[in-house]
This record gives sequence, structure tokens and C-alpha cells, in this order.
Amino acid sequence: MFGSLVEKLGTPAFLREHTQLVIFSAVLTYALLVVNWIVTTDWEAKLHWCSLTICAAGLLYLHYSDVILLQQYENVFVTLWLLLLSYHWSTWKNNYARIQEELNKSAAAASLRPFQGSIFRFFITMPTTKNASNQWNPPPFKNAIHVLLCLGYTLLLCLHLVPFVTPIHCLTDPSPLCCRYNYAMQGFDSHEVNRNFCSGRVRIAFAGAWSTGKTTIISALLGHPYKTAQTAPAPTTDKFVCLTLGAPYSDPVRSDDFEQRRHCEMMGHINDVTHKVCGAALPNVLDVADTNQEFADFVFFDMPGWQREYGDDCIYRMFYKQLLDKVDFVYVVWDVSHGKIDDEFAEFFRNKARGTNYDLIYNRYVTDSVDMAFLNQQYAKMSNGQEILSQMYTMKLHENSTEFADKFQEDVLHLRAKIKATNQTVQDNRKNLMKENLLTHRSKLTGFLSLRKLKISDRLIREDLNESCACAAEEESLPFTAAIKGL
Repeated sequence: MFGSLVEKLGTPAFLREHTQLVIFSAVLTYALLVVNWIVTTDWEAKLHWCSLTICAAGLLYLHYSDVILLQQYENVFVTLWLLLLSYHWSTWKNNYARIQEELNKSAAAASLRPFQGSIFRFFITMPTTKNASNQWNPPPFKNAIHVLLCLGYTLLLCLHLVPFVTPIHCLTDPSPLCCRYNYAMQGFDSHEVNRNFCSGRVRIAFAGAWSTGKTTIISALLGHPYKTAQTAPAPTTDKFVCLTLGAPYSDPVRSDDFEQRRHCEMMGHINDVTHKVCGAALPNVLDVADTNQEFADFVFFDMPGWQREYGDDCIYRMFYKQLLDKVDFVYVVWDVSHGKIDDEFAEFFRNKARGTNYDLIYNRYVTDSVDMAFLNQQYAKMSNGQEILSQMYTMKLHENSTEFADKFQEDVLHLRAKIKATNQTVQDNRKNLMKENLLTHRSKLTGFLSLRKLKISDRLIREDLNESCACAAEEESLPFTAAIKGL
């Protein structure tokens, strides 16, 4: 109702779009000026009160809660701050020069003598009235308003300059990009990233139904079975195994080996959330170290085979879903002889993009007996798109038997190369995720350093994180994207 009334009255668009600023300034002006405006006829004093209102609005409103508006008209505001700072500085300087000149006289006015050598001499102006004995009354403290406003406008200008200085602690951080991102996103804890996120190891999970050959494939990639690995026709992997590679030993990670344990710390975070949601943590979690150097930049996750019963178990289902969401890339191992994909398992991947977030491995593949129409039908459960799979674009692993042994080894070499190529995809995905978070939350920044956070965010979006991103948040921010090109 208020907005429609304002529009009917023909109020300028700027005031209609920023009613909060107008209301804030009006209330503050009323509180500061109403008494002074009625009582005094000193127009210079009224100008000073108006300046105090402008300074307070800049500090308490623009820099604190409407930093987008501040950035949009930054040139105008900075010019205003500089003009008012110049005025108050020159006025204070002239007033103080007269006081200093009077104090240096041998016959200084009696009312000024108490201020010789006192800090209060910076705040007083020349006496303007006399008492009944024709002596000058104590000098008024009219220079105090200039000192206060000089400090206020200097602080405002400093807040405009500080965005050009990188936070000092980020200069020595092992992941400066992550540090700047975390600084900009400070206050949005759920969107902060681990300091190893940007340059940390790539986390690859192998998921699928039971006995599809996940552990066998991991062992083939490593060149040997990892410690605790078990393979059999029946379900064998009953634990969520975090496999940290390039370690100095092959064994479950030792309790005092913090270097290897930190690569698997995500498992602990997931269990904390699982405990909070389901009331209990998952006991079947194991961290294992392996000496394989080929994948020293990776962490593999060997997941238990998904079974329909897990859908009714809060602990397993929550842990399973979180792990699939938090790893960088997932290989869904599908034994083509197993038949249908479980509907609930397929649901985990409906909002993920194949080739970017996950890919399929057809295990125990035999060309002559594969029904691609059936495979496409099953894949449709996992995809919201219309993508059709073909033999050319699927990852195939033949049966490691006498007949297909040579072909199996070629398939594993191809899979090795594909996993290593995933590294760049993952780094791009991480940047796109950070960029999406910044685009979503940049307008919610508050606090006196919000302009600094906003400008760091914009520099990250334009430069460090400037990868092609097909996320909806970026599409919705096209006006912003156009706006920051001129920054």
C-alpha cells in the first residue's frame, strides 16, 4: 500500500527503489535535527547536523546493510565524502588557527588561558559573547563537530580503499583462493570450504549395487588389492572405505598419522551430520592407506553395494547420500548382468550431470550379449535429460577371464587415463560451485567490511573463478554480470 502510494505521488524511481534508505535517513534526520532546527537559526549549525546525518547514514546504513547500492553509486558517494571532508577539515583548520594565534599572544583572553597546552584546544572556537563584566565567556566547543565528522568521513574513505588490500592472512595461506573465498563468505558457514578444497586431492567414489565389481576395479587400478579389500560373488564390502593413496605404508590409517587421516576427514564430518539427523553414527567407516603413487593426488572411496533395505535405514541412507553429494566425482559401477537399477539409488543422481559429476562403468561387458536399449532405459532413471547412451561413449570393462584378459587390461588403462583427466573437471566444478555461492550470497553481505567482501567476491567471480558455469544462479544474475564488467 505504501509503495503504491509513493508511486502515485510521482516519487523519483531512486527513492521508490531504496525506500529503506529514505526512511532510515528521515528518522535519523528527525532525531538529530528537530530540536536544533526549531531552536536555532544558525544555518551553519544546521549544515553540520545535516552532514552528521549523511555520515551516519553512510556508516550505519550503506556500509553496513545496503552495500550493493553503495557499490552501484560508489563514485557519487566517494565524491560526496571527499567534498564534506574537505569542508570540515578546512573549517576546523581555520578555527584552530585563530585559537592558536590567540593563545600565542601575551595577553590572551582570560577565558582561553585554561586551554593552553590542553587537548581541548582542538575542539573550541573563538568566544562570541561577553558577560556583564565585559569579559569573554568560555569558548564554545563548536570545533568538536568538525573533528568528529573529519574522523567519520576519513573512516568512510578508508572503507572504500580497504577492498584493494588482500587480507594479510591470505598471503601466507596454502590455498589463497580458498582463503579469499572464505573471507568473502564469512558468516555463511554452510558455504565455507575446507582450505584443501581448491588445491586438495580429488575425491572419487565408486558406487553401485552389491557385487558389481567395485573393489575389483579399484584393485585393478592400483595394481594390487588394497589392505582390507575383499572380493567374492556375494556382497563383501560392508564398510565405507576411504582409501588415501601415495602413503608410506599400506594398512588401515594409524591413529597418530594425521597427514593421511586429514585426507579422509570428510568421513567424520558426514558421520556428525548423520548422527544429528538419525540419532546415531555409522560404525562401518574405515580409513585405509596405500602406497600407490600413480594416484597420489586422489582419494578413492569404496562404497558398500546399495541394497533396497538401505532405503529404510536412516543411517545408511543419509551417509550414502551425503558421500555421493560431497565427493568430487562418482563412478557408478553397473554389472550389465545384474538387470535393473534400483529406483531409490537412481534418484541420488537425477540432479547430477553425467560426465561432469558422475559417469557409468559397464562392468563384465560382452559386446554380443549387451542390450543397449535396455541400458538406455535404465539410465533414464538417473537422468532428467534426454541423453542416449551408446557403445561409443560408455566406459566398458570386459570380464577379466582367459578370453577377455587382454581386453580387460586395455580397459583398465583407459579407465586410469580417464580418472586422471577428471582432475581438471573437478577443479572447474569446484570453481563453479564457489562462483555459484558467491553469486547467490553477495547481496546478503552485511557489516562494516561488507564492501571489501563484495569487491573481493566480484574479483573472484570475474578473474579467479571465471570458468564457464551453467548454473541457474549465474543466469539469474545477468544484470549483475553486466554491471561488474565496468568495475
